[in-house]
Amino acid sequence: MENNNYFTEMMRSPMPREKERNATDVYIDKLLNGILFKQEKQRMMVAIDQALDKGDREAFMKLSYKLNELERNFNSQ
Repeated sequence: MENNNYFTEMMRSPMPREKERNATDVYIDKLLNGILFKQEKQRMMVAIDQALDKGDREAFMKLSYKLNELERNFNSQ
């Protein structure tokens, strides 16, 4: 009988399980966002280096702006 009451109470109040799941979801989201940020930053830095090697000032300026914007967006999260 006591087990039945415990189950009933747990079903009424799923908060502890929900909090745990949300904390895990937040951690996974931050981890994945960090990985994606690093990959995109690396891709942009390679493109910036190529623009510098070619002497393409316009591409360099656009890519630098996008890189700064990417870093700003990532750091504001």
